[in-house]
Parts: sequence; structure tokens; C-alpha cells
Amino acid sequence: MPPMNITKLKRFFGVAFCLGAISLGISTLSTSVMATDDQTPILKRTLLSIVQNAKIDEKTKVGVYVKVLENGKVVFSSDGNTPLVPASNLKVLTTATSLSMLGPNYRLKTELCGPLPNGNGQIEGNLYLRGSGDPTTTPPYDQPCTAPYSEFIKNLKAANVREITGDLVADDSVFDRQHLPQGWLDHYRLDSFAAPVGGLSLNGNLIEAIVSPLGCSLDPDCSTMSIETKYEGGYDTAVERPKGSNVVQVLGSAPGGEVRRQICVEDPPLFSIGVFKRMLDKENIIVRGKVRLINPAGEAAFASTLPRYGIHFSLPISTIIQEINHESDNLFAEHLYRYVGQMTSGQGSAASGMQACKNFLQYNHINTTNLKMVDGCGLSPENRISPNQLANVLDAMDRSYYRSWYKESLPHSGRGTLRGRLGGVEVRAKTGTLDHDSSLTGYVITAAGQELIFSVIVNDAPIWTAVDTQNNVVQTLSAWGTRL
Repeated sequence: MPPMNITKLKRFFGVAFCLGAISLGISTLSTSVMATDDQTPILKRTLLSIVQNAKIDEKTKVGVYVKVLENGKVVFSSDGNTPLVPASNLKVLTTATSLSMLGPNYRLKTELCGPLPNGNGQIEGNLYLRGSGDPTTTPPYDQPCTAPYSEFIKNLKAANVREITGDLVADDSVFDRQHLPQGWLDHYRLDSFAAPVGGLSLNGNLIEAIVSPLGCSLDPDCSTMSIETKYEGGYDTAVERPKGSNVVQVLGSAPGGEVRRQICVEDPPLFSIGVFKRMLDKENIIVRGKVRLINPAGEAAFASTLPRYGIHFSLPISTIIQEINHESDNLFAEHLYRYVGQMTSGQGSAASGMQACKNFLQYNHINTTNLKMVDGCGLSPENRISPNQLANVLDAMDRSYYRSWYKESLPHSGRGTLRGRLGGVEVRAKTGTLDHDSSLTGYVITAAGQELIFSVIVNDAPIWTAVDTQNNVVQTLSAWGTRL
């Protein structure tokens, strides 16, 4: 999700509900609902008032769906079946599908494969760096991003490999080569939260330009990317990479010292193999052939039969989905989306990822009508899903074997993307934010001790209006003092 002004958020969230509670009479709700046996109509009227207050003009759309977890009773629905732009709430479905298909302990792997060396230390043929769509690359995160590749090189040296007579090949065949999903806005192109997807990935598919009075360099060093310096005067430093290019351009200067700028790469597999080539160069392991991408038709199957010089395993799926839902990591979500698609159809694509998610919904008897997924992370404004569908994903996961892992993946109030939000409320929920769309889906415990599932999606409204609406809905549910 795009970055937001954290200071403004903290100031806003501190007062938002108080203002809403005064206008809606929420501050006295907990006391009043204890007075009679059935106050459900009061709750419905209060929630409806919140929805109506959020509709600042005719373009604003607000979808709310609330149900009781233990008995399935639908407490409230206002446009709950309407397909809306979910933003990062789409990750609710992507992570549920991934956990259900793969299990909490599943790990993706990156392999180095090639013929065994001859007596002269030569690999007679190509050396393949084979990806499976692992977006994590390196645990723990305090190690260099190239740590897995260092292990591969250590193994090559232990086998006395000094030369590769053939090519150095990136095997990214697990995914297709649509690195940027449909509908991603062009002005996100260089931002870290919109990093491109690749079957072979490294360092979150980001590269850093280091600019100093002594010159410019790239970190990590990469043979398939170059840096071009264009000093135009002034004291500002700008880093650009033209669309479709593997050239990083640095404009301006750094007269006061070192400046670092991180941007997305163009082609993740080509970037990954280029970094590996530079590491081989530094260890004096010669590559006689080209550095290239694999030919998926036939060559990938052959590469899989070759001896391995090492395997690097990803973080477990339970950890990956926690990172996705706690920090709204788009790259992690997008990779899992395509990986479950590959497991479903044999091709890791956005279309096959959507089919895997549809299969999950159908298996759990959740309506797939009007569902539209062009990515797995929610960054595209072309995605559509209803609050009803999202809430029922949570319902299905609560009844599944993976209940505890999934719930733990969702931020608790005050943590993850809920930092500074809904303090004192027993809630676990996933946030979602685009320029004019915002969402919140999760579990909340009422004052009566009941657990409710909710989903609130607001489209075509200022972010502050949307967040205020979500907070008021959750606060209202949390304060409810009678059983539903």
C-alpha cells in the first residue's frame, strides 16, 4: 500500500472516534443497550447512521457487513454484497488461500544447478540459478541480501569449480514474465511498495544508488544494470530509471556527503542473475558464456534434472503471511498469489492466482459472483470484491485447521498497520489504502464477549473520512453490551 503521513495519522486517530461518538451518541451506547432484552435495532440504526455520514457526495460508496462468528447471524449489511475496490484488504483472500493450500511450514526454494565439474574445475555447460518465487530471499533480515548466493559460491569453490564454459542462466519459469500486474499506476513504478514480480527475485527487487562527491555506484553490484550520471547542478539528487530500461540515472549532485536512493528494478530475474555474476567475478570464477534468462520451453525441465550446488529455503508460509498482513507487503502477497496459481494450473500468473482464490472460495461455499482479481495484493484499482466475501473468508479460516496461524497474521490494535489505531479495542484486522479507497476487515470482541466478523470498504472518499468511518463501526461493535 502507498505510504501515508504517519504523524498526521497519529494525530487523527487520537480524536477521530471521540468526535464520531459525540455526533452519533456512541458514548452512551454501552449503557443503553443493557437496559432491554433486544437492542439489535438500535445497533443497526447506529451503524446505518455511520454509513450515511460517510457518504459525503453521490460518488462515495460504503459497504459494511457484520456477522456473529459463533452462530453466523448477519447483524448488519449495507451494500454488503456490492463489489468494491478493496485495496490491501484483498490480501485477506490471498493469504487465506496460500495458507490453506501450502500449510504453515511450507517453504519456497532457490537452487543452483549444473553439471559436475571435470578434473580441471570446469563446468562443461550452463549453470542455472533456479527460482520458485521466493520473495523473502534472506532470513534473518540483518544479513546482506546476497547471503544465499554467498552460500552457493562457497559450495562451488568447495567443489573446485573455477570456470563455467556455458551460460549463466536465470530460471524464472515458475512465473510468467508479466512483472507488473494489470492496473498498477505508472507513478508508483519506482516506489518500493510497487516492486515488480519475478520467479527469481533478490533484495525485494530493489537496487540502491549510492551518490557521493567521489562518484556513483549500485548496491548490490549487478552486471545486467548500469549507472549513468547526469550532473545538472544544484544540491538535490534525483534517481531515475526510465521505463523499460536497466540503466539507473543519477541527476544532481551530493556536495555534502553520501546520498542513497532505492528504486525498483526493471526485470527481477535478470537483476538477480546479474548480481550473481558479479559475485562470481569477485571470486575469480569465470563465466565464458552469456548471462541470460532461461527458455521456459524445454530448457527449464532439463535444468531441473541437473545436480544441485545448493538449496536456499524461504521463510515458512506462516511467517510470510504474517509479514503480508501485519505490514501489508505487496511483493510478498503478489509472489504467493502467483505461486498458488502455479500449484493450481502449472503456470504462475495473475489469472491462475485468481483461479486458486476462486477455488478456495468455492470450497468454502462462498459466492464468487463479481469477484475480480488482477493482482493478489490489492494495489490495482481494478480489483473488486464485496464486504460479504471478505468477511466470509475470515469465517472460513476461523473454522479451519489453520485458524490460529491465520488469526495471528492479522494485526492487533496498535500493531502493524493498526499502529496508532483502535487502542483499547479487542480487534484483529487488515487495513487497506489507495488514493481514494480504504478498507478494514477483521474480528472484534464485543463488550458482551461475543466475537464478530466485519468488513468495511469505502470508495471514492477522502482517506480521513474512510478511516473515521471504519473506526466508528469497530468502536460501536466493541461497545455492544448484549449478546446477538
